[in-house]
Amino acid sequence: MTSSPWMLLLLAGVAVIGAFWLGRRSNARNTQTPLPGDWAVMARPVLNADERRTMRMLRDAMPQYVVLAKLPLVRLCQPRDPQKVRYWFDLLGPLHVSFAVCSPNGRVLAVIDLEPERGFSRRAAKIKQSVLDACRIRYLACRADNLPPAGELQLLLRPQGVVSSPVPLAPTPTFVAARSTLSDTVRTKRAERSARWADSNFPQDSFFAPDSRHDGSPNSEFSPLSMAREDLR
Repeated sequence: MTSSPWMLLLLAGVAVIGAFWLGRRSNARNTQTPLPGDWAVMARPVLNADERRTMRMLRDAMPQYVVLAKLPLVRLCQPRDPQKVRYWFDLLGPLHVSFAVCSPNGRVLAVIDLEPERGFSRRAAKIKQSVLDACRIRYLACRADNLPPAGELQLLLRPQGVVSSPVPLAPTPTFVAARSTLSDTVRTKRAERSARWADSNFPQDSFFAPDSRHDGSPNSEFSPLSMAREDLR
């Protein structure tokens, strides 16, 4: 009794799927790098000589701020749409900035990027400029041997149009009520944003994951400003 052609096709299909599945499992095992028996690595400085000199200069010029070095660009921003996290992470992930100047609570106010001898690629420069402008973080790119003096660096941290600090006024009942309403709105928005992120398929421990500890808007108090070395003169 001859087998039905449909039965033969079914058996062939099962065989092909089985072989494909076994092949994928074998490839997954083979691509995982085995752990070494001898960890032949050694410590190296995080900063080179130019970066150490720049770090000291920035700290001396802005002692009231926190200076962080070599931060990934994705650590300074997050996408508005959780469904596009993978796109933005793939675009921004390879890039980092040399120094970030932060307020004591960790808000990034300005970025100082040291240009390598060969300069930044046009694409990398465009990405950094656009991201930091969108986040309202002031940006200065320059060579390590052409860093502005301390007085000019401090201009990066001065909001435009501000001459002196305003005299604080006692809060009125209307102001207190408005602040309470604003706090409730912010909490609601954070809950909605966290829910959207929970629905996304990106790892929740990613740099791009929202942080409920943000005190207000993640943007700095400065308006967008792009600076090259000559703009500070």
